[in-house]
Amino acid sequence: GALVGLLVACVNFKSSNEFNGRYSSSGDVVLRDGSNIEVSHTLLIKDGRFYAMTRQGHSIMETSGIVESGFLNRMRLRVEKGKATDLDASANIDNDLLFNLMYGGEVDSVINLRPIGKCYFAVETRQLYCAD
Repeated sequence: GALVGLLVACVNFKSSNEFNGRYSSSGDVVLRDGSNIEVSHTLLIKDGRFYAMTRQGHSIMETSGIVESGFLNRMRLRVEKGKATDLDASANIDNDLLFNLMYGGEVDSVINLRPIGKCYFAVETRQLYCAD
């Protein structure tokens, strides 16, 4: 039984390098007050590291860190650096969107990416990344 379990784990395990590539998504989000805001996400994964940028209206969050290996085509991003730009302009952003933006930039925060078709959904920040 243990041997079968180990074999299943090995077959379904991917190293971080197998996720190398560019991922992105963009669109409009409808805020609670009914207004729209343009949102775009860009993610580059290379050699076990990630570099990401999220733009929500005039606010930009840049993050980078480590890609942790995946099981069942999942991966985890561990943030090492995050930098927010022009958050003062985001006064009209929904609090949920602002929270997701700030969480994604906190050092040592972990973002779990789950596969949805050919895309990945970031559970904690509610972002979608699709292969370019």
